[in-house]
Amino acid sequence: MVGRLDPVSALKAGVLGTLAMTIVMYGLPPLMGSPPMDIMAALGSVFPFKISPYIFGFLVHFGFGIGLTFIYAVFFYCWLPGPTWLKGGLFSLLPWLFAITLLGPSLQLAAKISGTGSSAAANPCAVRNPCAPKASNPCAPAANPCAVKPVNPCTVSNPCAVKATANPCAVKSSNPCAVNPCAVKPSANPCASQSANPCGVQKNPCAAGPAAGGGIPPQVLSLIVHLIYGGIIGAFYRPRA
Repeated sequence: MVGRLDPVSALKAGVLGTLAMTIVMYGLPPLMGSPPMDIMAALGSVFPFKISPYIFGFLVHFGFGIGLTFIYAVFFYCWLPGPTWLKGGLFSLLPWLFAITLLGPSLQLAAKISGTGSSAAANPCAVRNPCAPKASNPCAPAANPCAVKPVNPCTVSNPCAVKATANPCAVKSSNPCAVNPCAVKPSANPCASQSANPCGVQKNPCAAGPAAGGGIPPQVLSLIVHLIYGGIIGAFYRPRA
């Protein structure tokens, strides 16, 4: 079937199939109350480069999608039964079986070899955890606005400290410090545990808690997106006459 291979048609079918598959992977699970199938972060996290994992994840993900389309066109298009969309759908069962059985261990092995640690394949909070310690995290110890610092206006040079003489904050009718701006108030503490705290337990999407009930199992969601991919590459690929 190599002689009848149309590389342009295979390339177009692969791009369309992978694009549709990716849109469904990231869009469908949140609609059902599940985290997105962040395949690009999982693939890109195995590379030991200090850049966004989505750059390499995007290249690998689309590279696999297009490469599998060429494999389908060369080896499977001829003998699979049914109309073209069904041919592609049947072929997509092979990458689906690999995805639910060997993809996770393969990524973990690749991450271990490259020295990047555990793979993010099964951890939706590994890459985009909003509560992970980072430089710009307002609740991280390094950047904690509530930490005691030398320049803290409420420490040594407290303008509201009680002084024997010339206390500008002495209690009087015209006291500009009657409402102590240095008083500890839960409402003014940006790190206080509250409903709006992005690192609070209630809002932490990575916090330990009971498993979400219902929803579609990830294996079924993976099957759905692979069937969509296979149906599209089967419907759009045409060999040479």
